[in-house]
Amino acid sequence: MFTSDHSVPRQPKISLVLSSGGLKPVAAVSLFEFLDEQSIPVNLMVGCSAGSIISALRGIGYGTREMIDFFRGVERFKPFDHIDYRALLGLAKLPFGKFNMHSGILHPQKYRMILKETFGDTRIEDLRPKVLMQTTDVSTGEGVILDRGLVCDALYASSAIFPLLPPIEFAGRWLSDGYYTSPLPVSEAVKQGMDVIIAVTFFDPIDMDAHSYTACLSNYYSIQGDATTRYQMALSIDMHTHEIVIIQVPFKNPVNIWDIDYIPEIIELGRIAIEARKNDILAAIKHYSRP
Repeated sequence: MFTSDHSVPRQPKISLVLSSGGLKPVAAVSLFEFLDEQSIPVNLMVGCSAGSIISALRGIGYGTREMIDFFRGVERFKPFDHIDYRALLGLAKLPFGKFNMHSGILHPQKYRMILKETFGDTRIEDLRPKVLMQTTDVSTGEGVILDRGLVCDALYASSAIFPLLPPIEFAGRWLSDGYYTSPLPVSEAVKQGMDVIIAVTFFDPIDMDAHSYTACLSNYYSIQGDATTRYQMALSIDMHTHEIVIIQVPFKNPVNIWDIDYIPEIIELGRIAIEARKNDILAAIKHYSRP
């Protein structure tokens, strides 16, 4: 008997959007485990900064343990301990110093080496599911989405937070951390026509006892990032006619990229936050699977 195509449930196009957050996006591994257990396919991943790194690791087939080992391995190489003293002198306008839009307080070579050794010559186009990475053009202030090119270079651009790390020239533009223009790039998933968007973001408390440059800078980043995320989420929800499931992972204390001892706590906080939204995720997918 002939059956109309209208009786066949339409599978929704599903996107994961992972926020920036240093080491904190490791919390998303519990979401991957849940989606795998439920055999839920993902069509698109959009990441910013460390959210891009997690997305790319997933895109080359890394499992939970391999992702965690990657971040532990990064810290073993101490990539953020190599200060560019000439840039630092230039920042203070001291003799022999030099600092400009292409400078950074830290030398990026070790960090770039780690990305190169992990991803090799893999291109963004090769990642499965499809991955998009949020960056910022430091010359124009525009947000730039990368969808092609070497993964290692794109990841550096997406996570090169100025002024700590210098920007990188990529496809004729000088790019740095996407955090400055879209810490949680939900709007890109909206533009890509996704039906169900699962967005994972992280709440970092303000350190009221900040007495160092990095601690104070982290506070300012948190304030800016939260304000930008709230504004862009409001626009995305207004633009989007389908489902956006927001998973917010709260942290009691600030966490830096080198605080690898916090990884078990990060994973547990992610598990708790995702557990609370599992039914919402399943309901959103079921709704768009109806004929």
